[in-house]
Amino acid sequence: MVATVGPACRGADVLSRLIEAGVGVLRLNLSHGELGEHLELLETIRATEERLGVPVAVMADLPGPKIRLHACSDTEILEGAVVDVQEGDLPSTDADVRLAIGATGVVAAIEPGHRVLLDDGQTRLLAVGRREIDGRTVVRCNATCGGSLRPRVGINLPDSDPALAAVTDHDLELAIATARAGVDLIAVSFVHDGDDLRGLRATLLEAVGTAGLPGLVSKIERPSAVRNLEDIVEASDAVLVARGDLGVELDIAEVPVVQKRVVGAAVRAGRPVIVATQMLQSMIESPGPTRAEATDAANAVLDGADALMLSGETAIGRHPVLAVEVLRRIARTTEAWHDDRPHDHGAGIESAEDDDPWLPAIARGAQRIAAELPASIVVAWSQTGTTALVLSRGDLRIPLVVLTDDPRAARRMRLLCGVVPVTVDPSAGLGSDRDAFLATAQRVALERSIGSIDSIGVFVHGSRREIGKPTDALGVFTIGEGNRA
Repeated sequence: MVATVGPACRGADVLSRLIEAGVGVLRLNLSHGELGEHLELLETIRATEERLGVPVAVMADLPGPKIRLHACSDTEILEGAVVDVQEGDLPSTDADVRLAIGATGVVAAIEPGHRVLLDDGQTRLLAVGRREIDGRTVVRCNATCGGSLRPRVGINLPDSDPALAAVTDHDLELAIATARAGVDLIAVSFVHDGDDLRGLRATLLEAVGTAGLPGLVSKIERPSAVRNLEDIVEASDAVLVARGDLGVELDIAEVPVVQKRVVGAAVRAGRPVIVATQMLQSMIESPGPTRAEATDAANAVLDGADALMLSGETAIGRHPVLAVEVLRRIARTTEAWHDDRPHDHGAGIESAEDDDPWLPAIARGAQRIAAELPASIVVAWSQTGTTALVLSRGDLRIPLVVLTDDPRAARRMRLLCGVVPVTVDPSAGLGSDRDAFLATAQRVALERSIGSIDSIGVFVHGSRREIGKPTDALGVFTIGEGNRA
């Protein structure tokens, strides 16, 4: 569960309840609010995390080159109204409604016949002409669908192609500041191709070094991103299906198929994938979702998504904690049904990092052994999170408990489906002492009611190896038999 933090849940008490309800990743939407407010919120989350003793990842979501209304108060646009649009300031014209766009180079790309969609397409304009006033281009539009506008709502131009970089200078400032503050993930908006991710990664690497480098999450929300999907997935640490802008930039009929394409590409590449936008939209006001929303969430699980994300439901909704509980219940019920279906254990594990070439084979073996015994739990040691990532691919269907002495790695694991990360004291030496590792794993399994006395577990470890050497140990143990394996 990924939950967006906003006015409805920014207090420590509600954040605690969200985490206890199952949220593993908290999203800071940097499109709204000031950087200082988000950094203070990050401190609150870390204090809450420490108090609860549960690793929680924080994802900073960059604004990107999102085109937004500028210098606008609440505005009502009636169908058929004449609307003039200009960059910078409100145009001085006789139009029924005058709107200003903050981004530069946008109005110049709007030609007569192009659509201008406001507030995720809730209000729709059609450009009918252009003229120059005091050296500025003003685009005249007719409102084909009226609506109410709030300040800084987003604008989509599905027929235009403004020259906008995916990562703006402001995005770079926010990315460096939040990375230095210790966020675990950075979501990159309006990605065009893999170079957008590679360029940002290089900049962050220079600013914070390898140890402080957050994972990069590519948001698929442009037609160009769909065209360059394989390259983007390869360059990303995780992928997010941003259905809001996809549903505006593309024909709405294409969005379900694009979702399946994106999820499938991420699964094949071994990348975690998040499905987002309007998962339980009606719960912003209502205490329960619609039947269609419940089915949509279940289908995202069946598609292979690692995580489901709530936006307005938790940020501004009336029932933030209840929305998480409902979504988690839908996901668990769907997974329980899926677990009874035939499957090929380990089929999705195809690749690993270059520095651990044995891990895919060991992971496939662990999954097959766990299925044939059958086992109730798989436990592993993961120093960097790579072992957890590879083991979580495929179709394990039982809990994967991963011990690590790196809190940052534990937080990143919260994005992985089926993974229960547990942070341990580095002085315990569990990465090199298999007996201590197994004893701790059994204790954790019993304390968290994941396994029971005499149930069977499968473990993956490093056989007293040095850090950085290949994972080379796979075995079976019985919970409650001490360290014997």
